[in-house]
Amino acid sequence: MKKILALFSSHVLALAIGFGAGVYFLPILTAGGGPSATELAQAAGKAKYTAIFKKDLPGSDFLHWAQGTVAVSESTIAFEGKIAPGPDYKVYLTSGYVGSKEEFLKIKERALRVGEVKTFERFIVDMSQQPVDLSRYNTVVIWCETYSQFISAAQFR
Repeated sequence: MKKILALFSSHVLALAIGFGAGVYFLPILTAGGGPSATELAQAAGKAKYTAIFKKDLPGSDFLHWAQGTVAVSESTIAFEGKIAPGPDYKVYLTSGYVGSKEEFLKIKERALRVGEVKTFERFIVDMSQQPVDLSRYNTVVIWCETYSQFISAAQFR
């Protein structure tokens, strides 16, 4: 009986580890290439504001973080840096700075979702289809929609 229980437990543990590894590595394996350095420089050159994503925010942790520079204009948000890999990342603009999951959930209904993140080093979010009044916002937030997880935020004004 002990052997059967040990065998069952080891298989359940292996399944759980495999599932966890799949959830973590699948976004990395399916991530796109992202914009070229030239495209990123062009988008950043039109920026009205710039800000920094910091890895050590209170709401970030060793699995959920972003670090780099973000350039914001009325038509694009351009990011160069690194983001912890994960699924279903969305980019939001908020009217007040948020630094954690709890703070973001309080204002998420009023936040403007402007795009998705499909890469983990650099991205450009095209906002030209929906005019954005940047005077109403001051922070860019990266959020994992699937797991309701705060990744990072950068205050640009």
